[in-house]
Amino acid sequence: MEVNDPKSADIVGKMMVWGMVSVGILAILIKVYGTVIGWYHASVAWLTEAGQYAASFWPF
Repeated sequence: MEVNDPKSADIVGKMMVWGMVSVGILAILIKVYGTVIGWYHASVAWLTEAGQYAASFWPF
């Protein structure tokens, strides 16, 4: 049985578009989160190594 209801087709189309937009936004947020966490870990590692290097000059 086929029902040709343009109003429901429009609603379903809008729901599909919003679903795809939501998935796209979520993917972007995941990518940004991964990048920020990577930068954070790299910065902490660099600061730790720089601190150890600077501390190696202390005479005690």
